[in-house]
Amino acid sequence: MTRSKDSWVGTFSRVTAAVLSAGAALVSILSYTAAPIAEATGAEASAAAHRVHRLALTPVADTAAALGDSIQLAALVTDDRGSALLGVAPVWTSADPLVAEVDQAGTVVSRAPGTTAVIVRVGPLEARARITVAPQPAALRFADTLLQVREGESLSAALEVADARGHAVAGAAARWLAADAAVATVDSSGTVQGVSPGRSAITAGLGELRAELPVEVVAVPASITVLEGEGQRAPAGRSLGTLVSAQIVSRTGRPIPGVPATFQARGTEAAAVPAVDTSDARGVVRTVWTLDRVPGRQQLAIAVEGVPVSPVVTAEADPVPADTRVTLASEPAPGTAGDSLADPVTIRVTDSAGVALADLPVAWSTPDGGRLSPLGARTDSLGEAKAFWRLGTRAGRQRVRVQVGNARTMPAFTAMATAVPGPAEKLVVRGGDGQKGRVGQPLARLVVLRALDRAGNPVPDVPLAVGVGAGRIEDTAVRTDSTGQARLRWTLGRAAGPQQLSVALAKSAGKVVVTARAQPGAPARLAFVTAPASAVAKRALEGIVVEVSDSFGNPLPGQRVVLAATSGTVTPTRQVTDTAGRARVRWTPGAKPGKATLTGKVGERVRGSRVLMVTAARLARSGAR
Repeated sequence: MTRSKDSWVGTFSRVTAAVLSAGAALVSILSYTAAPIAEATGAEASAAAHRVHRLALTPVADTAAALGDSIQLAALVTDDRGSALLGVAPVWTSADPLVAEVDQAGTVVSRAPGTTAVIVRVGPLEARARITVAPQPAALRFADTLLQVREGESLSAALEVADARGHAVAGAAARWLAADAAVATVDSSGTVQGVSPGRSAITAGLGELRAELPVEVVAVPASITVLEGEGQRAPAGRSLGTLVSAQIVSRTGRPIPGVPATFQARGTEAAAVPAVDTSDARGVVRTVWTLDRVPGRQQLAIAVEGVPVSPVVTAEADPVPADTRVTLASEPAPGTAGDSLADPVTIRVTDSAGVALADLPVAWSTPDGGRLSPLGARTDSLGEAKAFWRLGTRAGRQRVRVQVGNARTMPAFTAMATAVPGPAEKLVVRGGDGQKGRVGQPLARLVVLRALDRAGNPVPDVPLAVGVGAGRIEDTAVRTDSTGQARLRWTLGRAAGPQQLSVALAKSAGKVVVTARAQPGAPARLAFVTAPASAVAKRALEGIVVEVSDSFGNPLPGQRVVLAATSGTVTPTRQVTDTAGRARVRWTPGAKPGKATLTGKVGERVRGSRVLMVTAARLARSGAR
């Protein structure tokens, strides 16, 4: 008798339920009857296979929530009457064993996410079950117990999403949260960004699952700043008075304690103690720097691992006077005052053994004026320093002072150069101008002239051209002496009044005029210049003029003249010459005719007279008729 389909399915379900209710794992009916099949003969098994009418599989679809989970499938083989056939061996296969494997007992084990079919075959019959492997998150865990992130850098947090059997679940997107964003932040991908040094935590959430990871942001040394010790100076070979200190800070400018810093002093005998110092709570490191014995600029480098730029501290090692020699490379040649020397002034600095001392500071000064143009502020590799020297405008010996090293410990070196006057461009009168003197006589004081260059320096051995307006000088071929001066003895001319002497530079337009006033000489002559040759007795003669002059005929004013006559009277008998050297008198002859003498006297030595013929008054009248 043939059973209906519903009856067959009901029977399969009851059998399966019975197995499950017995507490056993899902097994196929065929597996359940494996032992009798094993005892059946080959002929029986073949006969059973020929009686197969229907093949059923349960469940027809199932899902594994974790890798490694097992699903038990059950296959029921029945004959045409719906009765289970014993001794039939089904064949189990997986369409994709990488997703799920199945053994010959119908036990399916999940291996990888995905979907596959598990196929059971008995003879020509085949049944399929759809198996889905979809791991579900069951736990969240971090690969690290503490995430250390460098300040300013980022690092991904390794979060694992695991299924119930501890296998990683791919594609699960967690939600992220940072406990303190001032210390560290986290983005949607789980990348942690270190903000500032400190401790915080990040939390990953997926559904009801939570996991927390402590985060430590580690300060990263980013820069080194020198606090003290820069620009010091000390004698070579000595320790500096102030410690060299520097501060190590992070990328956000925070001091970092506990960071080792290396101090490296450059120089054979230079030293830093300690050579390595660890930063204190303020991020500060310190050392004592002992300079090398070779003077000059010296350097101390401060290095911290990971900091790309190492600061360098500079100090000046001053030369020690006892071991330092400063000399001139060559004596400066003379130069014209106010002009530059043709060659630079060169000094050479060595130690006591003659070894050149390079890189020493050199300062130049000119106490006597002028200007210096140094070619460098320090000695070169040969220990030399040079400067062009523009001499001061004053002729003579000039000095240049060179300070090598520290002025408080090292004496200055002095070099000399001779400044000679330039060409004479000007002539000045130094004395003897505006004198007064007697005509024909040398002036009391010499006429002194000086030739000067453009800077006012006296110029020696300059020829002068002398032009005499009146009088004479002793020598017309005149040259200035070693002091740039020329002295002239000027004898005045014979004419009273202003006189001139001109002097010029022979090779330039410079010219001066010296003046003098010639005064008349001593009275030498007295003459009656307007007296008539005759006179009438007792008749007054008006306008008789007496003139007093010197030996050159120059009239003499202010001379007291005493007059007398051998006949008659003279009025006045005493008279003073006027500005023209003349005096006017009146003479009245006596009654006696004949010769009469009119006499004038200046002083005791100068006399003059005029003889007149006196005629009687009657004779004078007769002659008139």
